[in-house]
Amino acid sequence: MLSKFSRFLTIAALTTLTCVITHPSSAQPETSEMGEEIEIVTVPLTINQLVNEAFWENSGDFFEQASMGGQLNTIFGWRKFPQGSYPENNITEDGLLLYAILSDYFRQLQEREPIIRTRDLANPFDTSLRENPQYQ
Repeated sequence: MLSKFSRFLTIAALTTLTCVITHPSSAQPETSEMGEEIEIVTVPLTINQLVNEAFWENSGDFFEQASMGGQLNTIFGWRKFPQGSYPENNITEDGLLLYAILSDYFRQLQEREPIIRTRDLANPFDTSLRENPQYQ
């Protein structure tokens, strides 16, 4: 099980991938070899891209698992020494990371705008069957 601190570091690393933090005064335009300015555009990750990256964060993809190092890691779990990086542990860590990202995402969606409450539409079904003695 991941400690709270390592979960925090993983979430912080993945959310840092979504934006580039630069002080405006230290931002300098890039120049090419010819001396002309190059505009660098950084696009933040969408929630779909963030979830896809988090999904494979600990367990890796097929090619990593199929390599010799990946197969030895599956057998011995040597990448993360105290708990072992066995496939079950990696899947658990990926699940915890996804849970943290998605619960934060839905919390942000909920807090973004106030809840709008509206009246129910008028309908002829204003009583229940239990209240009506004809149906019993």
